[in-house]
Amino acid sequence: MGASISRRYKYGMRPKKYFKNKVMPEMKETFAILGFSYQHAYTLFKAFMEIDFDNSAEITVVEFHKFLGLKPSRFSERIFGILDLDESGALEFNEFVIGIWNFCTYDALLITKFAFDIFDIDDLGKLQMAECEALIRMVYDEADADPDLMKKIDADNDGEITIDEFADLIRRQPQILQPAFDMQRALRAKCFGAKYWEIATEKRKEDFAGYDSLANSSWESIQKILLIKEKEREEQAKREQEEFVAEAHERMTEHKEKKTEQFSEQQARREKTLARIRSKELPEEKDERENWESFAECKVNMESDCEFSRLAWRIDERQIMWDLIDKLKEMHEVTMNAQEARDLSLAEGPDGDAKAEAYLKTKAGKKKIKFDTTFCYANMIHRNWEKGNALQRVLAPMFKPEVEGQVTYLARFVRRWACGNKGDLDIAYTEAVGTTRSSYHKQERERTIDHYLDLRKQAEQDFKDLVTEVIELFGTRNTRWEKLYDSNAKRGQEYYYYNWKIGKTTACKDGEDPAICEVCDEEIEAVDFKCFNCNTLRSNVNQPKYHGRTPLDQLMEVTYLNAKENDLSALDQKKKDEDEELQMDMEDDEAEGFLGRAMRSTRKFKRSFRKSYGGKKIADIGSSVTRTFRKSIDKG
Repeated sequence: MGASISRRYKYGMRPKKYFKNKVMPEMKETFAILGFSYQHAYTLFKAFMEIDFDNSAEITVVEFHKFLGLKPSRFSERIFGILDLDESGALEFNEFVIGIWNFCTYDALLITKFAFDIFDIDDLGKLQMAECEALIRMVYDEADADPDLMKKIDADNDGEITIDEFADLIRRQPQILQPAFDMQRALRAKCFGAKYWEIATEKRKEDFAGYDSLANSSWESIQKILLIKEKEREEQAKREQEEFVAEAHERMTEHKEKKTEQFSEQQARREKTLARIRSKELPEEKDERENWESFAECKVNMESDCEFSRLAWRIDERQIMWDLIDKLKEMHEVTMNAQEARDLSLAEGPDGDAKAEAYLKTKAGKKKIKFDTTFCYANMIHRNWEKGNALQRVLAPMFKPEVEGQVTYLARFVRRWACGNKGDLDIAYTEAVGTTRSSYHKQERERTIDHYLDLRKQAEQDFKDLVTEVIELFGTRNTRWEKLYDSNAKRGQEYYYYNWKIGKTTACKDGEDPAICEVCDEEIEAVDFKCFNCNTLRSNVNQPKYHGRTPLDQLMEVTYLNAKENDLSALDQKKKDEDEELQMDMEDDEAEGFLGRAMRSTRKFKRSFRKSYGGKKIADIGSSVTRTFRKSIDKG
């Protein structure tokens, strides 16, 4: 069955590709229910293609008989008609598969029932003698039924036969339905062989005996079998899905519990590490930490509401806060110096030695030792051969590299192929280990110094940011303005600013603080783009409090350009003065004698004097300047 097919099937596709892409996705469930493996299903498809020689995807009754090698009869045509579910006159592949499985897994009882159901149209479970005669004529494809056979069928002469009587008769005389058995045998032989179907028949009895009872017709049995199988597979899939969800939920719960436990352990380790660090912290670190805590407490106090009755306390608290900032800046520098000294001692002490030993065992450490060994060995050969024979003195320079810290190709060759003396190599290796260890200590020291250099730069920027933040929140150190709280005021008017030096009060309009200049401590009007008292532009804190008509960025840009023009004018004037002085020097060079040199030295002294003393006159500096002037003349 199913000889190799080389032709193309529908859509010009190869049979195997068509089966995989078109047939299998649609009938995968049916194949699984009927117990067909992928290979068995493909074998049935090849048999279907062998019958369907015109590639119509359908099998006609003529093609069906030709495939079985049987002579067409009314009984075989009737069987073909029952397999044709949609009554189209042809079998599609799904009808072919289901029909073959159904008919080939029939035992003798089910074949009997199948033949009986053909004429039991009213489904009463019994046939009249005329119907029995028509059944026999159809099975044997003859015009008249055998009278003796008909007498055997109606043993009680009541003119009708039940399904039980007919089944008992076929059990005793199976030759009555011999054509039906021959047709099943031919179909089994064409599809997988008799042994395969005998096993499938036993499996059908085992799994579906209750649904193949005589109470059901043959086609009803296969429909119920397919329905039950499909329902079982759906239930199994549902159970597997529920089990999967339950397992996933359990895994997720376990994962969360594990993560929670790990987090708790991590927190415990952190607290333990922190306690250990605290116990070993430097005195400078402890002092700085305590002062930071005092600063945090002071900051909280400054953020709290303050009424007029506590104004003196607020002024003192401000002074304490700014003093703490200055103190913290100094203490942080002291702390970093102590930390740097500690880390440098660790880098060169026992801990540094342990780190160095660990480094020597790494891949990078081994590579460095190998290079240093070659370098030391090359230097050793160079020193020895400089004092050797003539040939050695000629070759000695080839072991000394032109660039310090490198090795020559000859040294690498000798080191790689172990051409040198083993004792010398051992000495070079020992020296290289010491060199590598010393180099590691040096690198650790330099790395520590660079690290603390970066920390100092970062600390400087951090303190600048801290000062900016404190000014934004609470004002400058010397400000006379304090934000006070009035519990008796109307809602929305509780806060106001009070200048305790001049006794001036300014309300917070719409919940917004007034703009106070950080330079001169004067209040800036809402419509002013700068403080006209000290001619200072609004700071970043005061810019959002501007409410003038002209955008602030435009006003500040114009001011910047004017200032830039003034700076350029000053630069032009300075350059002009310098050019004039240079011209005078050139004229003096043309003059002859002592007078020209004296005049040039005098102007040179005046220029240096103006830079050093900010424009003071020579007469103001007394006799010391006179002596300096005379010395400059003598040098000129």
